Amino acid sequence: MSCEKRNNPCFGAAAVDKLVVVVSEFLGTAILVFVACMGCVPNTEYQVLPQQSAFTSGMAVMISIFTFGHISGAYVNPLTSICAVIVGQTPMQLLPFYLVSEFAGGISGYGLLLLVTPAQRMKFGDGSHGVCTAIPNADLTTAQALGAEIIFSVILSLANCASWDPRNFDQTDSLPLKFGLLVGTLIMTGGAYTGAIMNPVRSFAPAVWNNEWERHWIYWVGPIFSAVVVSLLYRVLVLRGKSSRNSSVL
Repeated sequence: MSCEKRNNPCFGAAAVDKLVVVVSEFLGTAILVFVACMGCVPNTEYQVLPQQSAFTSGMAVMISIFTFGHISGAYVNPLTSICAVIVGQTPMQLLPFYLVSEFAGGISGYGLLLLVTPAQRMKFGDGSHGVCTAIPNADLTTAQALGAEIIFSVILSLANCASWDPRNFDQTDSLPLKFGLLVGTLIMTGGAYTGAIMNPVRSFAPAVWNNEWERHWIYWVGPIFSAVVVSLLYRVLVLRGKSSRNSSVL
């Protein structure tokens, strides 16, 4: 994958290059959370169509990748950042910069949404939960909710790894749109289960601002577990010693 795609950032070891990556990931994640969660804000009748929030979330991913993919890769998700490091797409020493930028960006993005939205619209119909807060369906057991979030995250992790595979070089056109549609589809199908969050930042930011932590650990364990297992297996069984498409060393 060329540097213009969803890839490893093209830069050297200079501090200014790291700063550019940090700012890129911060802004990309802030945009993702702001746009995705704005799509969950209830209308005048305090209703949100599932298709609306799913489509908006997918297009938010597309916007972030299209805008910042050529700078930092626009991972905007610890799951993706971890996958990139394990398959050799991004140097390990950059992982802390990515994670800090993503979490700071997510918290800032949701804070910006609070700033521009009337307070009464930031709660769902009965006022019990904040907009965009990740909470598993009450009918699901904890094991079922965790299993569902792992499955959604496994699919996203596989897509990440496949996009970096050198044998996939001629299949990377319109990659921002492809990832946007993939995420939107998973959210549309899994929204009634766990919300198909697949992103600890996306669940953490609303939880912080709304102080809602019901079974919140699921949204950390599911994506991180999936990222580690899938990327390790992909590196060992699929890449088998080959480098990812655009691996570089600082």
